[in-house]
Amino acid sequence: MTATKALVIVDVQNDFVEGGALGVTGGKAAATGIADLLANRADEYAVIATSQDWHIEPRDHFTRWPVHCVAGTPGAELVEPLKKALRLVEVPLRHFHKGQYDDGYSAMWAVPAGTEPGNPLTLVVVLADFGVTEIDVVGIATDHCVRATAFDLAASAEPKFNAVTVLEGLVAGVSAEDSAELLTRGFADAGVNVKRSA
Repeated sequence: MTATKALVIVDVQNDFVEGGALGVTGGKAAATGIADLLANRADEYAVIATSQDWHIEPRDHFTRWPVHCVAGTPGAELVEPLKKALRLVEVPLRHFHKGQYDDGYSAMWAVPAGTEPGNPLTLVVVLADFGVTEIDVVGIATDHCVRATAFDLAASAEPKFNAVTVLEGLVAGVSAEDSAELLTRGFADAGVNVKRSA
């Protein structure tokens, strides 16, 4: 059977895990879990996509958050062991950057790494080109970029995806309370499924 599902890995970057400029509790555990998923089940996916905050001049974004994920810095890089796991996957892999000149919460509009905002080949276009009908979303942070990405993908009309699912064990949030609310009710209210285990 030909896979028609995509895995979207949102912002699993050095600055977003414990010890980073904007570290999220549980970030390293989520990264390890995602690496395990890739090692054992990558072939379930038609394409695997990563997004990275890649801030160049993000307007007033850094007045609301500590400086983080500045383009080309170590803090903006994907974490280990995720990087190692991605090198070993045998399905198509695509990397995207977002937030170069704005907040960039949603990965849906991210552009291929190394290209400028405004490139029409956004994440959602690439997913459609691969014939994707279902999407699993994992990463950081549950209550910010994961939420925005999952909400936008679920609301997409063209292309329309049959299912967008957040894998609960493979996300980490800034606010434990807000993240719990999303996982118990908020995602479902937006048409996003939550799968209790990977």
